[in-house]
Amino acid sequence: MKSTSRLLTYTVSIALVLFLVFWFRDGQGPKMPDISFTDIDGQTHQLADYLGQPVLMIFWATDCPGCIQEIPDLQKLYADYVPQGLSMLSIALPHDTPEHLKAMRAERSLPYAIVWDQDGSIGRAFDNVRVTPTHFLIAPNGEIVMRKIGVLDRQVIENRLNRMGLQPA
Repeated sequence: MKSTSRLLTYTVSIALVLFLVFWFRDGQGPKMPDISFTDIDGQTHQLADYLGQPVLMIFWATDCPGCIQEIPDLQKLYADYVPQGLSMLSIALPHDTPEHLKAMRAERSLPYAIVWDQDGSIGRAFDNVRVTPTHFLIAPNGEIVMRKIGVLDRQVIENRLNRMGLQPA
């Protein structure tokens, strides 16, 4: 009985240690995918080119009420943090069109780059994004430090950016 109990304790302890090692492996979370894409103005972006600076990726759609609701907060983040080193990329889902995206940009004065994910490949690279809005905050080292589904909480993003050394303009 004692040896069975010891063996069980030992096995559980080893499993727990292995779980923690793989879960926290050097404190690193998932890394951003190595992808390239073209924005609606024809500029090509390689996500790896953004290493060294934080990146906020916003998956959205022109017909998404939550996406429209958060535009003022995104504009404020852009004004406050892009001068400090933040990059912002908005990724529109495949059911949108470049014409709708350009019209929305003009109507709402969207200051950040807009990318049309025509074939869904960018969404697939980010763990198969299908719900809008979905946000990813990528640290300067390329680690994805936040995934948020639903309307953005600007204070949460600002706190994370502040911890990365960025202060609002």
